[in-house]
Amino acid sequence: PRRKMTMGQGQGAASVERLRDEVQSVRYREATDTFCRLVTEESRPLKDMIKAAIAAAAPYVQVPSHLMRLPSGELRGVNYDHTILGWRGAIALMAELRGARGILPNVQAMWYAPQGLNVWEQVTCQFPGHYARDGEQCNRQFPGPDASVNRFDGPAWNPPKIYFEEHAPIEGGTVDDRLARMSWAIAEGDKAEAYGLFLGLAKDPDHRRRLKDAILLAGIIDLQDTIINRGGYQNIGHKALRARALVDIADYLGWDNANELIYTVVPDLGCSPRLYGLWSEISTICRMELPGQASIPKRSDKPPCERELDRLTEAIVWGGPFDVNAAIMSLFKRGAGVLDVGDAVTVCFQPYLIDVLEHPNAFLHPTHALDYMNVVQSWIRHYDNPHQVKAVFMGARFMNDTIRSNAIFPRDPAFSLEPRHNHRAWADGIALDRLLPVLTEHVLAQDAPRSCALVDSYLDRTGERHDLLDTITYAACHWQNDPHVMRNCSSSLEEFRHNRTSRRDDIIRGFVKHQSRYIKRAPTHDCYRVYVDYFGQTA
Repeated sequence: PRRKMTMGQGQGAASVERLRDEVQSVRYREATDTFCRLVTEESRPLKDMIKAAIAAAAPYVQVPSHLMRLPSGELRGVNYDHTILGWRGAIALMAELRGARGILPNVQAMWYAPQGLNVWEQVTCQFPGHYARDGEQCNRQFPGPDASVNRFDGPAWNPPKIYFEEHAPIEGGTVDDRLARMSWAIAEGDKAEAYGLFLGLAKDPDHRRRLKDAILLAGIIDLQDTIINRGGYQNIGHKALRARALVDIADYLGWDNANELIYTVVPDLGCSPRLYGLWSEISTICRMELPGQASIPKRSDKPPCERELDRLTEAIVWGGPFDVNAAIMSLFKRGAGVLDVGDAVTVCFQPYLIDVLEHPNAFLHPTHALDYMNVVQSWIRHYDNPHQVKAVFMGARFMNDTIRSNAIFPRDPAFSLEPRHNHRAWADGIALDRLLPVLTEHVLAQDAPRSCALVDSYLDRTGERHDLLDTITYAACHWQNDPHVMRNCSSSLEEFRHNRTSRRDDIIRGFVKHQSRYIKRAPTHDCYRVYVDYFGQTA
C-alpha cells in the first residue's frame, strides 16, 4: 500500500473506538479514513475491521416497521438494510477483484454504513444520512442557519435511537421444534422470539447448516405478489437479501464472531409487512400440478432447449403471470432440473435489461428481482430443501412483475438510448488489447450504448471473460453512496459463473448495461479517492 495526504492526518490515532464514534455520529468521511488507517498503518486485519464497523452500526439499524404512515394517510416503505447488504456485496467481490483492488468495495461499504443509521428518523428529517439528504431532500424543508450547508449530510446532532434491545438465547426444546418455532415467530412478527431462538441454535456448530437453510427459506417466501400500484406495501426481495447477507457474512467472520451481525439482521425479518400471498399461490399450484416436486433433481439431462428459452423469454419479458407459470411448469413436467430452470429464468430476463430498459431510474426494481433470483439459485446450489422448486417460480414471477410495473409508465423520449449496434463498427476498430481500458472510460462516463457495443465486440472476438468481468466490476465500484451497485455486481458475477445455458454471455451484456446506465446515487468519486490515497490506483 502507498499513502498520500489524507483527511485523517493530524486527527489523532486511529482506533476501533474512534471508528465506532464516527460511525454513530454519521461522520462517514472520517469513519472511512479511520477504517483505512486501521487496515494500513495499524495493520489490523480487514476482517476484524469489517466486524467492528458492523458492530458499531448494529444497535441503530432496526426500524419499527417497514411501513410508515405519512400525514397524507399514504404508506411509505422504510428499509434499513442497505448497510449490511453493502458489506455482503463487498465481501463477495473480494474474490473477484485481484489484489488490493478487492479492498475497494469494502471501503465503499464503510463509506455508506454511517449514512444508513436511524432510517426511521431520517425519513422524518430528524437525523442525518443518505435517506434524509438525498431521498427526502430534508435540507429543503428544514435548512440550518447556513442554507448553503446541507446539515443532513452529518454529523448527527442527536444520538441515534435503538428500536430493538438485545435478548437472551432460547435453548429449550429439540432442534426441529426450535427451527419450526423460529420460522413461525418470523411469520407472526414476534421479533424477540425469533431472535432468541436463532441465537440459541447458532451456538452449536452442528445446527448451523439447518439454521442457515431455514433462515434463507424464511426470507425467500416473504415476497409481495405484485409491486403494481402498491406504494410502500412491498419489500422488493429485501427479506431474502438480508437473510443471505447474514449467512454469507457469518461464514466469512466466523459464527462465533457473528453476534452483532445476528442482532443487525434477524429481528428485522419479522418486521411488517410480511407478505406470503405469492408463496401461498405457488405452493397451491405446485401441489396440484407437481405432486413429486420434492424429488425433482437439481440438474438433469433435459435442460431447456433454445426453443424453450425463447418461449420463457417471451413469457417473462412480454407476458403475464399465468404465462410465466405455464412456461416454467412445462419445463419441470418434462424433466428439467431445478437449477436448469433457474439458469433459464436468469438468462431469459437479460433481454429486458439489454434491449428494453432506457430510463436510469427504471433499473431499480428489475435488478432487485435479479438479486432475489441470485439468492434463490445460491440457496438451491448449497442446500437441499423440498420447497426449492417453488422458489424458482417466485423469482420468475418477481422479474415479470417488475417489467409489467415499469410498463405502466409512459416512455420518456428525453431518456431514449441510441442502439448499441450503431457503435459496433467503432468498437470493432479498437484493438483487443486496448478495448478494456476504453470500456472503463465509457462505464465511468455512463455511456451505455458505447459500453454495450464494446462488450458485444469483446465477447465475439475472444473467449476470455475474467478480465472483462474484472474491468466492469472495478469501474462500477467507483460509485459511492449506493450498495445496490456492489450487490448487483456480485449477483451477476455469481450467476454467470454457474449458468449452464448457451446464453450465459447475456448475463455479462445485462451487467454492463446496468452498470453504465442505472442511476447512481452520487456523481462524485470521493470515496474512491480515499481508497487511492491508501491503496493506490493500480493496486
